[in-house]
Order: sequence, then structure tokens, then C-alpha cells
Amino acid sequence: MIIPDRTSFTALSSISLPSTHILHPGSCNPSMDLIVLLSSPASPSQSGPAYSLKGKGKEIPSKTHVSLWRTGGSKVWQVDVKGAVGGLAWSPDGLILSILSIRLSNSKSIDHLSVHTGEIIRSIPLHQDLGIKGYDVLGIGKWVDMEWRSAPTGWEERKNGSALGIIDSLPKVTPVDPPKPPNALPFMRQTNVIPPKPTLHSTLSAFPALLPSAIPISPDILVISAFPFLTGTFPLPPQTRIPTQGLLELAKASDKMVGFLDVILRGLENAEVAFREGEKQTMICREDLETCAQQQAMSTFDVHSDLFRFLMTGRSGVAVNEWLGSRLTGRTITKWDQTMDTSFRTIQNLINESISPALQRLILLLEEIRGWSRTPKYQTQLHLKEAEIGKAIDTVLGFAKLVERMRRDAEHEMAATAEFMKWLKYEIARAASHDPTSDDLPSPTHDLKLVWSFMINGFVHSSFHKHFPYLLVRPPKDFLPDDHVLYPRQSVKPLLETLEETGSALKIGDRRDIGTPSTRANGSMDDSTTSGSMSMSISIDDDHHLDSDGGGDDGDITPTQVISDDDISRASSPDTVERKTFPPEEQEIQRTLDQEPWVWANSLTRALEGLIKSAIGEIGGKEEPKQDGLLRDKRIVEDMRWEALIRPETRQLWILSSSSSQTRISAFTLFDSEQSTTCLAMQFFDDEEIVLLLESEDGRYLVTIRYSDAVNVMVQIPRDDERTLGEMVDTYQSTLKSFSAIPINRSRYLGPTPQYEEQEGKAEIALNGRKGRRLGCVLDEGGKEVSVWDLDVDEDEEDENGEGDEEMEGVEE
Repeated sequence: MIIPDRTSFTALSSISLPSTHILHPGSCNPSMDLIVLLSSPASPSQSGPAYSLKGKGKEIPSKTHVSLWRTGGSKVWQVDVKGAVGGLAWSPDGLILSILSIRLSNSKSIDHLSVHTGEIIRSIPLHQDLGIKGYDVLGIGKWVDMEWRSAPTGWEERKNGSALGIIDSLPKVTPVDPPKPPNALPFMRQTNVIPPKPTLHSTLSAFPALLPSAIPISPDILVISAFPFLTGTFPLPPQTRIPTQGLLELAKASDKMVGFLDVILRGLENAEVAFREGEKQTMICREDLETCAQQQAMSTFDVHSDLFRFLMTGRSGVAVNEWLGSRLTGRTITKWDQTMDTSFRTIQNLINESISPALQRLILLLEEIRGWSRTPKYQTQLHLKEAEIGKAIDTVLGFAKLVERMRRDAEHEMAATAEFMKWLKYEIARAASHDPTSDDLPSPTHDLKLVWSFMINGFVHSSFHKHFPYLLVRPPKDFLPDDHVLYPRQSVKPLLETLEETGSALKIGDRRDIGTPSTRANGSMDDSTTSGSMSMSISIDDDHHLDSDGGGDDGDITPTQVISDDDISRASSPDTVERKTFPPEEQEIQRTLDQEPWVWANSLTRALEGLIKSAIGEIGGKEEPKQDGLLRDKRIVEDMRWEALIRPETRQLWILSSSSSQTRISAFTLFDSEQSTTCLAMQFFDDEEIVLLLESEDGRYLVTIRYSDAVNVMVQIPRDDERTLGEMVDTYQSTLKSFSAIPINRSRYLGPTPQYEEQEGKAEIALNGRKGRRLGCVLDEGGKEVSVWDLDVDEDEEDENGEGDEEMEGVEE
């Protein structure tokens, strides 16, 4: 066929690239004069560590350079995304660039980049099967179909009394930033330390949520192959074009859940870091004491016992005296005290201001969803199970109960630590005074009970170890058992049953003896004996509570009796637990899952994520089959779906239109007996035209055809035919006897066919058919030059109109 020689388009600019790049059909920004270019895997300049070899000379990219360019030729930014790029699409407002990344492990993710900086706003894993084999996704006919569809309606206003309305009326939960990374060089002066960037916790990467935005983003849908995602991140059931009100409400509630769960997880991270910081300082001071004990040939248990004896009697051995005299100074105690106070105060603030309020708001959201499960309107739109919602609520309540216990423990530990430091300062000051009769001696102001509590729960083995145990994987990946009672709801117990449980806990045989001052479990003693003796037989249970064993057959052990050193070590040391027969570093970690907040957090995240995904319904589907090596494109105009396909071997353009009422197909030829023509690239431009990049014997042309006019020459086919366009071509190839030439509407001669010694890729075009941004970009096989064309102006008509205007201006003069 002979292509008409016209000048329908205006050349805007030509972008010279430093290396080989790839132009994706959706590279043009819809609202700004910007285009996206991808680095080519075959680029010699990228043959460094960014690429790894696999197979016979196949180069697999471990990362791809994504660069944003102005159509005038200047670069805006360039970032690296992991793996190969399988597809991309711009959001309708042009502010978000969505990229499908395929990793070396064949895992896929959707990365949403900001148009301003290129930073990843949100990245979510993609578990759906897209029919991609390996990394052969770059090239014509191999891109994964990605398209943003504008929402027909916006978000509905929040109703008065709804959970979201109540939450918005409450004070906002204090956000928690990721913990600061450890200082690798603690002795170097830190200047201009950049705080870690707050991002979504990695555990929540697959949790259904909305795309974050300063301005609430409209409910647009990103369609990847056959899988829709609300705002590009919230998965929807397949073939969902307009989400129901129930799905929109669920998406907003789920997004709120993600925000609260992120606060909870970050809060636990920072709480554990704060606890480790305080414990590290305690460990340093305790190791100093044990070092003094080793120098005096004393065991660890003995020196702990000696420290307790020093608390009770004011007398101690050489090791404790040396520790207080040389190892432990006033400056060290002050630093220790400040570190511990900061540690436990941070834990309390995190629980009070972040974790507990977030859990309370989760209860509001779950109660709202439970109300939906009982409403017929939402029952038809969502798949909600009231039993699962009730279990999730119990998980939140049990978790809230645990963190409140942790807050009380932290409050007690902080008070006990302060009293312990007071005692140490008092003993150091008393030892520094050489005149026992001097009036300058300090008076003891410490609380003996709290000092003893710190020896048990802080100095030797902190009670927070049951909350944050030392594990190889932190945070642990464990979950609560399925049969665990999350939040027991029991009726009020009878008084007799309560008395029996109390008597059993106090080891009192007869409940009638409760409240009798002179009665004990193993007998009785008079007041003089009680006041004149002090029980030294101390036992410690699993919760570090002290029980007094009042005599019995062994009698009372008093400080005046003669006892062995082993008895003193076992009776007076805060480290007297029967199982502690090995050094602490060799002990087996005894875990209590229901006391670990990370286990509760894992169970809560799993329960809420499963609840949301089951409410959405089946999000899987069948991916659209791909025809490798074919030029194809599709577009939806109102209620009509258009598809175009070109087979290189037949050089025929096939157009398919389908609607709810009918389906039609037509075909056009690209060549005749006089001249052979090949189509290099094809893409829908707007609701009326298709743009083709054609190559003939005399060069290359950029042409358009009006596919909307092809309805008149189309052949109607059965509506129930569910075959793909490629399969229909095989059937109707012989049915349609005659093929007319493509009806060229506008054309432009681009120049002779370029010649390259080594062809890097294939010629590509990228179009933007929106009003006010009607331009096209053409990339040749070399991959180093992009030509930008204005596709909105018809040069022929403009020249004619211009000459007429000049003549009229002359007449007026």
C-alpha cells in the first residue's frame, strides 16, 4: 500500500539518552509532560553487579533503573527497583507511578512511586499468578497489562455514630517511628544524624490497605491482568469495575486497622529496644560485681548472697566492698539510674500513648464490623462471619490486658530501680565517712522492700524476660495456640469458691482460719517469737513472688543461728531458683507464649488480616492469556470494549468490539501487491483513533486510523463466544474473503529506516491521548533517542487556515 505523504504531526523535541533504554507503551504521564524510561538488560553499561548471569548467556537483572524525563529532554530523577519491570501504569492524576517488579526468586510486588521524588510510597506483594515464566517480560507483546481506571463515584461521607466518626473525634494516637539503628562507632561524634524514615511495618506488607496520601486519594482501581486493586493496594474480587458501598466501607476500616497495627508493632519494637538498653547497663554493672567475686574466688551465687546480706545487716565481704569502692562510683550509678529510668519510662509512655489507645480503637472498628455482619445490606455485599469477629475482639482484649500488666510491671520496676540506686548511694556515702560518730552521716531513705524487689526482678533476672525473652529470631514468629482462652468471660464466683481458692493460694487448710493472726499453716507461735525472729527461708515461684516458710519441722532460721555457707547462699541470694544449676548463658530459655506481646501481636495481625480477606471474598481469578510476539492493545470506551491485534506474519489488523448487546470483528490489510508494509508498534490513542508505526521500503511513518468508523464494516459474531481475539483470528481468517486497506486518517513521514550494527531492542511508541496532553513518543531500535511529537495539531489544516488569516489581515489594513 502507498502511505500518503502528509505532515500531520509537529515535532516537539528529541531526547538523547546516555545508554540503551526501553520505552513502555504506558510511559507518558497523563497530566504532565513527562515520560518514564527503563534501563535495558542488554545495556553494556549495566553489566556490573546489578545483573547476574543465568543459562546460556541470558542476563537476569537484579535491579532495573527507572528514570523520569521531561519531554523537553532533561532528567527529573532516577531510582532503582529490585528485579525486572513487568509492567507499569500511571494513576489518573499522574502523581503515582505503579510498577510491577519481578524478583530473582520469581516473587512479584507492586511498587507505587511518587512522581516528585521517585521514592516508593507503598510496596505490596503480589501472590496472584500472572502466567509469567521466568524473566522474559520485556518486549512487545510480553508486558503485563496494567491500567488505572477512574472511579465513577467518590468516598461516601462518614455517618454520625460510626466507628470512623468516633475515632476521628478522639485524640489521635501518638505515632511511633522505627527504632534508631545502633551506633556502629559509639566513640565517634555523631553529627547530622538522619532519623530513620517512618515506613509501614514489614509484617503488614500483605495486609489490605489503601494507598497513603496527604490528600485522600480517590477510589480509583488499578487492574493488573485480570486482578483489580482499589487505590492500587487493596485487592478486590476479580472483574470488579465498580466496588460496592460495603467494599468501600470495609476498605476504609481495614486501612485504619493497618495504621493502628503499625503503631502497635512499632511500639513493641521500641519498647523492646528500650528494655534492652536498660538491661545492658544493668548487665555491665552486674558483671563488674561478678568480676570482683572471681578475684576473691567467690561464685556468682555467693556474691549475690553477700550483696543481700549487705542489704539486711550492713556487713559484707571483700567482693561487695571492692565493687562499691572502686568499680561502682557515683558517676556510674547516676548513668545507670538515668538509663533504667529512661528505659521503663519509655515503655510506660509507649503503652499509655500509643499501644493501648490503638487497641481501644481496634475494638471500635471490630464492633462496627460486627454490626455490619448483622445488617442485611452488608450481608449481601460482604462475607462476614460473626464468630471470627468475636474471636478477633477477644484477641484485642487479651492483648490489651497483657500490655496493661506490662505497664504496671514497668512502673514497679522503675520505682524499685530508683530505690536500689538510693541504697547504693547511701552505702557509698556511708563508707566514705570515716567517723562513725559524725552527724554528717546520711540517713537511709530507701525502701527496703523495693530494693529487695529489684534484686530479684531487675538485677539478676528481670521480670520483663517473660515478655521479651532472648531468642534467635526477634520478634518471634510464633502464634497463640488455637485452643488458648484469649479473654476469659466467667460469671461471678460464689463466695465459698473464692475463699477456697484464696486459702489454697495462701496454703491455708481450713478457710475458717483465714484472718486469725496467731494461726499459721504449720502451727502457731506467740507474738514474742514472731517479733524476735526473722524468717530466712525464702522461696521464689515462677512469678518471682516471695513466700515465708514459717519454721515447721526445721524450725526458724535466724541470723544468730550457725548455718553453713551453702545454706546462706541458697537462703539469702536473690538468685536462688532450683533450676539455676548452670550459668545463665547455658540455660534453656523457658517461654510462656501468653506472656509475650510479640506472640499476641502476630496472632492479632493474622486474625484481622484473615477477617478482612474473607470479608472481601475470593480475590483469585484467571489471568488473561498472553499472545507472545503479537502487537495488541485494548481500550474501554463507555460500555464498549475494543481490542486490536496485528500478526506480523499475516500483516493484518484485526479489530474486535464487544458490548452487552453484540460482538463484532473486522480486519484490514497492511500491504498490497505494489509495496510491502510492516507494523512495528500499535496503540490506542483516544476514543476514536489508533496510532501505528509503519515501516515501508522508503522509510517509516507514524499514522492514525479511526477505529470508531470500523463499526460499519464489521461482521457480527455470537455473543457467547468466549475465545480470545487471537483464537478468533484463526477461525475467521478463512471466513473473511476480502480485506480492505487500513483507512489512514493522518500520517507523518519520520525518515528512512535507521540502520544499526547491533540491534538492541524493538521500536516502541508511547502515547498520551488526554485533552491538552495529546503527544506521542517514539523510540527506535538503538534505544538511545526518543522523539516527541504533538499528535493534536494537523499541519495541513493549520497551513490553510494560516494563509486565509493572513489574507484577511491584509484586507483589514
